[in-house]
Amino acid sequence: MIVVGIITILAAVVIPGFFKETRKTKSTTEVNAMFAELMTREEQYKVDVGSYRAAAACPATPSAVGNPSAPCIATGTDWQLMRVSPTVGNLYCSYTITTGVGTGTNNPSGFAFTSPATSWYYILATCDMDGVAAVNATYFTSSMNAAIQKQNEGR
Repeated sequence: MIVVGIITILAAVVIPGFFKETRKTKSTTEVNAMFAELMTREEQYKVDVGSYRAAAACPATPSAVGNPSAPCIATGTDWQLMRVSPTVGNLYCSYTITTGVGTGTNNPSGFAFTSPATSWYYILATCDMDGVAAVNATYFTSSMNAAIQKQNEGR
C-alpha cells in the first residue's frame, strides 16, 4: 500500500509537468516553422512590391485542437498575396503581422520592441495549447530581431 501511495504521489507531480512540456514542444515547433515562413515571405514581398504587408489574425483564433490552414491561403487573403505556404495542415496558433514605417511603436503586447525609422514588421503568434483561453502562450519576432520572444510558454 505504501508503494502504491508513493507511485500515486509521484504520478500527480510528474504528469502535469510532462503535459506542459509536450504542449511547449508542440507550439514551439509550429511557431518556429511558421515564423520562418512568414518572415521569408515578408522579405520577398518587400522586394516585389516595395513594402511589407500586414496580415489580420489567421486563423482568427488559436485552438487546442487545431484550425485548418487552408482558409488562410484562400484567394485574396493576405497570406495568399504573400505566397505563404504553411508547413502544416492544422495550425494551433493564430498569427498576426503588423507593419509600419518609422518610429512610434513600442513594446507591442508587452514584448521588447521599438520601431526603427525605416519600414518594419512584427509577427505575433497566440497559442491556446491547453484549451484554456484565459491565458494563452504568445510568441513574438520582428524584422529588426529574428529572435523569438516568449510569454506563458507551455500554456
